[in-house]
Amino acid sequence: NELLGALSTVVGVVERRQTLPILSNVLLEAREGELMVRATDLEIEMEVSIPVQNLKPGKLTAPARKLHDILRGLPEGAEISFESSDESRMTVKSGKSRFALATLSADEFPSLGGVQAETQLTLSHKQLRDLINRVSFAMAQQDVRYYLNGMLLHVGPNFVRSVATDGHRLALSELVMETGIAEEMQLILPRKAVLELARLLDGGDAPVTLGIGGGQIQVQLTNLRITSKLIDGRFPDYERVVPESQDR
Repeated sequence: NELLGALSTVVGVVERRQTLPILSNVLLEAREGELMVRATDLEIEMEVSIPVQNLKPGKLTAPARKLHDILRGLPEGAEISFESSDESRMTVKSGKSRFALATLSADEFPSLGGVQAETQLTLSHKQLRDLINRVSFAMAQQDVRYYLNGMLLHVGPNFVRSVATDGHRLALSELVMETGIAEEMQLILPRKAVLELARLLDGGDAPVTLGIGGGQIQVQLTNLRITSKLIDGRFPDYERVVPESQDR
């Protein structure tokens, strides 16, 4: 169940049609008492860690959707074990079931690398989820103005705003809070990262840390880390669009 939960979290990043075969795989890395599961499409990367009984450390990449389907077919609470003696094959065992999966070398698995966070911001799950859910419907899809295919996060010393527009409608949500950030900054999060975040955030009060730097954003949840490239572009001046005085 733990492994299925981890795979269900990251499998949304894995595209069905890939230019590189290794991008259809997930990286599984067994470390001291934990298993790290990572998936990426070169734009966004998700990494979950779960506790395991670790017999021997190692890492390999396995087909993400196949492994996910195998786990979904196993009974609730089933124990599962992985074995691999070389980098081309792994055996998955559970009860009387055995599966052999072709694997690829973990050393070739791409990584977005760690974000050198120049700025950090902490919100609660609920605050970030509300900022996303209130505006995400207005994001553009596959617009040639690529900077509209995402959500603007505008952060100032005492506010956080989310803004999305497709050129026909515009949605803006504002959260008034002390951010600890001295100068205003604007970031455009890609559409896919926004939708994945909306799916994974619950309505609780647990903290979410955003690290921003080097054209990337890293979102740290409890046992999950999401890293995404930011869209490099200039978002329209949304404050000029919103009328200041209305008589209706």
